[in-house]
Amino acid sequence: MTIKSSGSLSFSEIEAEWDNDPPWSMSEFYAGGSGSVYSGADDGDGNDIPSSGALSFSDFYDTTSFSTTSQSSTTGTVAVPAAANAIYIVTGYGAGGGGYTGAEYDKAGGESGGAGGGGGAYAAGVYLGVTGGTNLTISVGSGGAGTDRQVQGTSIMYSGNATAGGATTIVNSSSTTILSLGGGTGGSASSGGVQGPLRSNTAGARGTYSVSGQVTSGTTTAGVSLSSGTLAHGVAGGSGGNCSGDNCRIDGSAGGNSGAGSGAGSSGSSSGQGSTGGTGGTGGGGGGGAGQVTSDGTDSVTAGGSGGDGAITYQFVRYS
Repeated sequence: MTIKSSGSLSFSEIEAEWDNDPPWSMSEFYAGGSGSVYSGADDGDGNDIPSSGALSFSDFYDTTSFSTTSQSSTTGTVAVPAAANAIYIVTGYGAGGGGYTGAEYDKAGGESGGAGGGGGAYAAGVYLGVTGGTNLTISVGSGGAGTDRQVQGTSIMYSGNATAGGATTIVNSSSTTILSLGGGTGGSASSGGVQGPLRSNTAGARGTYSVSGQVTSGTTTAGVSLSSGTLAHGVAGGSGGNCSGDNCRIDGSAGGNSGAGSGAGSSGSSSGQGSTGGTGGTGGGGGGGAGQVTSDGTDSVTAGGSGGDGAITYQFVRYS
């Protein structure tokens, strides 16, 4: 709560706002000194609290100690509050990769289920050092698209890649990426042909994380002890597969979980009319499509599911 801007001001009012521990002395309230008054602290008119020399009660009119900001998911250019020196990642996810379609063949001796997309990396409870008064660039990755079954007679069933999920990143004003939560890659297939050979299926790879300037010890002005938090790579998708015999049925493979252990898109089922690979939840990979389902007049396979979008929620804090 901001100290009043005029009138009689007591030592106890200053102490109550700036929360210095006893024993109390005026020298503890120098900006950037041994107490909790941070360097650059100023009043409502922009006048700095002195860091040395004469220090009076009037220097603390219309001043306020820094408190942790509310949670935000704002992306783009984000200003760091002047008094903050760390960003706290409440939760963050890279995006999931897309799942691959199933495949059918003309007397090739088998059918194929699609591979799942990889899951994105994850962070929670992580503190990263920042500089007050500068800007960050915060981006959230989009989920990768799953492959369709067949487009205007041009088949992608035998070779290709589903789209990778995008990374969720924070870049500081020095162009250093202080957080990267990588997206999973898409499921893929290669070396197949309509009359054989059966294709090779490859799972979408997991997304990986990296950090720069992580802070793991100290206490925030709100009294919270810093810790290392959680950083986790995503999980690879399922690898798909081939069944034996013309017109055999085979399910697709599930997508990979995010590093939080959740979000995987379900595998496409070859039961009945068949089902498309499931869309991933937040940070999860899309599921692969099934092969040789009941024909709907277009083809006899199902599409791969899209990966789940990434996400981020954060707060700015000051620690010492």
